[in-house]
Amino acid sequence: MILLIDGFNLIYKFPALEEKMLRGFLEEAREGLLDMLKEFQKIRKSYIRIVFDGKKNPARDLRSERIGTIDVYYSLNYSADFLIKEFIKKDPNPKMTTVITSDKDILFYVSRFGARSMTSEKFADMVTTTLEEHYQEALPEKEDNPVVSEEEVSFWERVFTRKGKKK
Repeated sequence: MILLIDGFNLIYKFPALEEKMLRGFLEEAREGLLDMLKEFQKIRKSYIRIVFDGKKNPARDLRSERIGTIDVYYSLNYSADFLIKEFIKKDPNPKMTTVITSDKDILFYVSRFGARSMTSEKFADMVTTTLEEHYQEALPEKEDNPVVSEEEVSFWERVFTRKGKKK
């Protein structure tokens, strides 16, 4: 699966990241999104290309970087919308790419090239569900009603009673 993501459009679909953006913690919000996407990528085995509006750092004109296995692009003097459209236009097989955005203009544009699309809201739900299910599977199972013998109860009573007396 190849994903082309409208970065800031997606950030606002995760309440914790939206809160960071509203408080002015742009870098932390971006890093939080990238961390989530790295975990998602491990589970879903997808190639991710994400585009953010503007610059990563006001002092540098960094166009792209690789964070783990995610290709991150910064639009600099263009809009992220423009870069996303250019990626699709120049893609030799756009039908293999799913564009993640809720921007109707982008959705209409990429559909003309046969690229698949998904709204940021739907994708955010998919990421959240995928990560939650993965972490639930990783948790050890607990017995609903564990059986504890009288001998075990007595043992633990002695252990805790001794500790209390030593103080």
